[in-house]
Amino acid sequence: MARKLAAAHGLGPAEVVVARARVEELQGALYCLQAAVEDVERDLAASSTKRDLADALRWLLDNARPLVELWIEPSTG
Repeated sequence: MARKLAAAHGLGPAEVVVARARVEELQGALYCLQAAVEDVERDLAASSTKRDLADALRWLLDNARPLVELWIEPSTG
């Protein structure tokens, strides 16, 4: 049934329907991680003491966890 409905809407077998809110949540989490990576690269280029490394790792992990915890499932109706 789901495959027939998808085909009727022009979706191929490799495409799925996902709620917009979930896609926006994923995009937000990716944006935060991208910004954190840029922050860490900039900060470590300026200074790389042991404390700086620990702070950078903590910042990177804090911004990666929401993405790691995010799971997206296809919509079923």
